[in-house]
Amino acid sequence: EYGRLDTWVHLAAAGLFAPFDQTQPEEFKRVVDEINRGGRIVSISGLVAGSARALVMAALQRETKRLFAVVTQSNKDLEPWENDLRFWYCALAGKAKCENEVLILPASESDPYAGSSPHAETLVKRALTLWRLAQRTQDFVLLTARALARRTLPPAELAAAGAVLRRDEDYAPEELVEKLLAS
Repeated sequence: EYGRLDTWVHLAAAGLFAPFDQTQPEEFKRVVDEINRGGRIVSISGLVAGSARALVMAALQRETKRLFAVVTQSNKDLEPWENDLRFWYCALAGKAKCENEVLILPASESDPYAGSSPHAETLVKRALTLWRLAQRTQDFVLLTARALARRTLPPAELAAAGAVLRRDEDYAPEELVEKLLAS
């Protein structure tokens, strides 16, 4: 419901089969062409270091201008991916900062059926990421398999619940209170 993820890249086979520094431009172009023709799942093997995988992902996104999702096994795997992807994305784009282009959707640490609530920081990160996904302004979303499987609110509801506050702009207090008190 949050829009279509254009391409899933499986980092393990239509893909690149050599170390990235030994990859011929034709091989990289073949993968880009496959994605541009609508290839939804692309597999890449031979990349061991996380930074090499992030470089390939950032280069593929730059060439195709598509939304990419990276699914990890656990929340602890998200941080290295985030750091490496932001670095390479910014470096290839020539930007000093890349805050909203790479989003993180962590899984809730708690079992939804156990009756306990997840950590507040996790809830804030999830809500903000889902709201930004509904705005469609990013190029990467990093998430865990557990976060992918978790049911969420429809994007229209999240978009309606959010508000962007800017300095020197007036807002009706009643509208803000209504958003804050919404269940």
